[in-house]
Amino acid sequence: MLTHGILNAQLAADLAGLRHKDRFVISDCGLPDPPGIEVVDLALVFGVPRFEDVLDALKDDLTLESALMACEVEGHAPERWVRDRFDLPVSFVPHDGPHGFKAAVEGVKFIVRTGETTSFANVIFQCGVPF
Repeated sequence: MLTHGILNAQLAADLAGLRHKDRFVISDCGLPDPPGIEVVDLALVFGVPRFEDVLDALKDDLTLESALMACEVEGHAPERWVRDRFDLPVSFVPHDGPHGFKAAVEGVKFIVRTGETTSFANVIFQCGVPF
């Protein structure tokens, strides 16, 4: 039995399967998930777990090279939560539209759904390599 790290078996397996350039999402509890994309649903009740809690749990286990967020969060808490934990470039696109955040979710490996209720607390991470 594991004594530390990610204890959720589905999430641990999905994280272990990530490779360079793979993308995945950490989302609030309201982001629609496209058909065919796996969802690791961690949401228990509104607010649990928080987006920040999931970022904290993942930050030491991943090598990431970039992040994509909705421009609606620029200068707001969700942007700060990501920037405070990860030293990587963050790009912004509108939340909706043909080239927006929701469209960019298409093709990700999986979505980690949190219980977060802060609007637009969503990020697409792209994996890097540790060497």
